[in-house]
Amino acid sequence: MVEDIIVGRDRKDLAELGNKGTAFIGKHIVGKGEEAHLTNPIKMDLTRPHILLVCGKRGSGKSYSAGVVAEELTLLDKEIKQNLSVLMIDTMGIYWSMKRPNEKEREALAGWGLEPKPMEMKFFIPKGYVQEYKDAGIEYDYPFTLPCGEMTAADWTITFGFKPMDDHGILVERAIKAVKKRFGEVYSIDDIISEVNSDKKAEKKTKDAVSSRFEAAKEWGIFEKVGTPVERFFAPGAISVIDISHYTRSGSGWSVRSMIIGLFAKKVFQARLMARKSEELEVITGEKKRSIPMVWVIIDEAHQFIPAEGTTAAFEPVQTLIKEGREPGISLILITQIPNKLHPDALAQSDMVIAHRLTSEADMKALQGIMQTYMLDDIMTQINNLPRQKGVAIMLDDNSERIYSMQVRPRMSWHAGGSPRAIKKKSIFEE
Repeated sequence: MVEDIIVGRDRKDLAELGNKGTAFIGKHIVGKGEEAHLTNPIKMDLTRPHILLVCGKRGSGKSYSAGVVAEELTLLDKEIKQNLSVLMIDTMGIYWSMKRPNEKEREALAGWGLEPKPMEMKFFIPKGYVQEYKDAGIEYDYPFTLPCGEMTAADWTITFGFKPMDDHGILVERAIKAVKKRFGEVYSIDDIISEVNSDKKAEKKTKDAVSSRFEAAKEWGIFEKVGTPVERFFAPGAISVIDISHYTRSGSGWSVRSMIIGLFAKKVFQARLMARKSEELEVITGEKKRSIPMVWVIIDEAHQFIPAEGTTAAFEPVQTLIKEGREPGISLILITQIPNKLHPDALAQSDMVIAHRLTSEADMKALQGIMQTYMLDDIMTQINNLPRQKGVAIMLDDNSERIYSMQVRPRMSWHAGGSPRAIKKKSIFEE
């Protein structure tokens, strides 16, 4: 019997649990070129909080690989998966298709002893885009909104591209203070606009510029006085896909998405802090308490939200998840095609890496922040020695300080990502 390679699990858990609660993400590649062949299954721990970095140049399969991990979370034994949930913040609009079986790769799946299968998934779209989805014939489960009162003055200022200490930033600060004093935490964008326009200290051109930004924010179709209950996003043993891909169209698209991700990061952290207290109380008293499960948060294009330089509305909240998320049971999967543009803290805190093909020397060196310096040459050599086909990667495991060449398994659910071409192909494994 071929022995499993288990990554992300320390010796104590390995001795106690074996391969229970692990994700089958691929197989070990042994040999080079035409001599390369697949051997041991590679399985990844899902029972403890982790930070997994998935990187690779465009088209190398990184979003596909993250989808494999999300699938595996829904395929665990019931007693385990009821304590876990997945929150995929979809910035590229590619995960909506996970409800459908991957019929196009049925043959490839059969070679792995798998078959096409739809995933248990809830699909959330911004309330303002409901009609577009209906017109396109794409089914969704829930429209979602976010409470306007959870946005800070700094969030609005960064999103609008203002500076905190210029006239526009100062006006935003005054307006937010005024609405909070008047309405508490429950107010609308119209309430903010009213405060901006009635401000007696600001010049008219400043008020016009700020109010026009808030008028544009109304068109995003996402802010209301009271948002979608946070519990709805955390279904035990299931995937919640939050589609925010529509915001690529506006000039401030990345800023808008950063703001939304920042709010979700805050919600996840606060919800899990309270849930962790309930879980501890249950251990102490034996009394069953209702709480949301541990959560895996998946963020694509992560360098846009926690960049190596500069800041975004998502920066501080996501940094909190990176630095403090382990204790309340929050795991992160950060996906990027340019790891050298990702903040060093995100790199340093990643305990596992799936690295598809990288060609930039700067990106290769960025991985040095994760593994020991003496392993850098091994990383570069192994990436360069990978077979020239899609879905291959190296798996870096900081727990065992080992590196494995790997072929990621085929997806069981339909993958809507990848670049289109005029001549259709049956499977990404053709390449």
